[in-house]
Amino acid sequence: MPDLQNKKQVSSPEHKELPAYNDIKIGSDKLHSRDESRAALLVANKELALQNKEKEKRAAELIIANKELAFQNEEKEKRAAELIIANKELAFQNEEKEKRAAELVIANKELAFQNEEKEKRANELIIANKELQFQNEEKEKRANELLIANRELKIAEDNIRMLNQEDIRKLNEALEQKIINRTEELENVNAELESFSYSVSHDLRAPLRIVNGYASILHDEYNLLFDDEGNRLLSIIRESAKKMGFLIDDLLSFSRLGRKEIFKTHVDMNLLVSDALKDFMRTTPHTATITTSNLGPVLADKALIIQVWMNLLSNAVKYSFQNPSPRINITCEDTENTIIYKIEDNGVGFDMRYAHKLFGVFQRLHDAEEFEGVGVGLALVQRIIKKHGGKIWATAVVGEGAVFYFSLPK
Repeated sequence: MPDLQNKKQVSSPEHKELPAYNDIKIGSDKLHSRDESRAALLVANKELALQNKEKEKRAAELIIANKELAFQNEEKEKRAAELIIANKELAFQNEEKEKRAAELVIANKELAFQNEEKEKRANELIIANKELQFQNEEKEKRANELLIANRELKIAEDNIRMLNQEDIRKLNEALEQKIINRTEELENVNAELESFSYSVSHDLRAPLRIVNGYASILHDEYNLLFDDEGNRLLSIIRESAKKMGFLIDDLLSFSRLGRKEIFKTHVDMNLLVSDALKDFMRTTPHTATITTSNLGPVLADKALIIQVWMNLLSNAVKYSFQNPSPRINITCEDTENTIIYKIEDNGVGFDMRYAHKLFGVFQRLHDAEEFEGVGVGLALVQRIIKKHGGKIWATAVVGEGAVFYFSLPK
C-alpha cells in the first residue's frame, strides 16, 4: 500500500498507469455489488410499492369496513330503537289485554247479574200472570154477580111498578114523616147545643170569675202575709184562671162558628190586612218586620176572614220572637180557580212529621211553657176557611221558620 501511494504521487497525468488486475476485480466486485444493491433496492422498492398498494387497498377496505360497521351500528341502533318501541307497544298491548280481560270479567259479572235479574223478572212475570188470571176469574165472578144483581134489580123494579098508587102515596107519607122527625131531632140537638153553649158561657164563667176575683183580692190585700212561694202559687192560680177564660172564649167561638151562616161580600184583601195589622200592633207589642205585597180581592165574609189574619199573624209573631231579626212576609198567588195567600216567618218552625196535628183542637207542637196559647186558634182558622170552600196547609223547617198557606175560591 505505501508503494502504490508513492507511485500515484510521482505519476503524471499524461502517463497514467493502467490499474492492476486486483484493482479491476475489486472495482468489478464493487460494481457488481452496487448492481445487486440496486437490483435489491429496486426489488425492495417494488415490494414496498406493492406493500403500499396493498396497504392502500387494506386502508380502502378498512374505510369500507368501517363504513359498513358504522352502517351496521346505525342499523343495530335503529333495530334497538324499533325493539324498544316494539317492547313498549307489546307492554301497552299487554296492559290493554289485561284491561280487556278485567272488563270482560266485569261484563261477565254484569251479564250474570242481568241473567239473575231476568230470571227474577221472569218469576215475577209468572206470578203477575197468575195474579192477572186470578183477577180475571174474580172479574168474571163479579160480572156473574152483577148479572144476578141486575136480574134482582129488574125484578124489584117490576115489583115497584106493580105497586099501586096507594102504596106509593103511603111510602111518600112515611118518607115525609121521617123527614119531619129528623128535622125535629136536629132542632132538638141544636137547642141542646145552644143550651150547652149557654151553660159553658154562664155556669163555667161564674165560678171562674169568683176564683179569679178572690185570687186578685188575696194578691192585692194579703200579699204581704205570704212568702215568695205563696205569692208564686197565687200568681199561678190567677194565670190559670185567665187561661181558662181564654179557653172558654175560644171553645165558644169554635162551636158557634159551625152554626153560623157566612155572608160573602167583595173584600179588598189589601185594606183588610192593613186594618188587621193596625189592630194587631195596638194590642200585641213586637219587634217583627212585617212586609206585604199586592193581595188579590175575594168574595168572603169579612168578619170571619179578619179572624183568620189575626190568628195567623199572632202565630207568626209568637213563634219568631226568639229570632234576633224576626221577619214576616205576606204574599199571594193567583191561580186559575183560587187565590192562595201565604204568611211566611223566620221563627222556630216545626217538625213536618207532626203537621197533621196543626189544625186539631188542643193540639200543640211546642211547649206551652215557652209559647203561650190553648191550641184552638188554628182549628178555628181551618173551620172558617173550609166554610168558604177553601183549604189551609203549612210547611216548615225546624229552626228556620214556617209558611202557612190558605186558598179561597175566586
